[in-house]
Amino acid sequence: MIRHHIHPDDLPLFSENLAICQRVFDVVRTELKIEPGTDRNDLLASNIIHFYKRGIKNEAQLLILARTAAIT
Repeated sequence: MIRHHIHPDDLPLFSENLAICQRVFDVVRTELKIEPGTDRNDLLASNIIHFYKRGIKNEAQLLILARTAAIT
């Protein structure tokens, strides 16, 4: 039998997953005054989704990582 390995980045995000990511995104973007439509805005969104898909499901932990990534 052939086993297929699914990479975490290939898994879909459902509405409850997206809601957590959106809340974190909104908080960090407001705190750091990140303008919509900028590269920094897009990078923040990408990082949050990446962290979530890598297993950081706790909103407080996700906030910490997103803030740290956005200021470095």
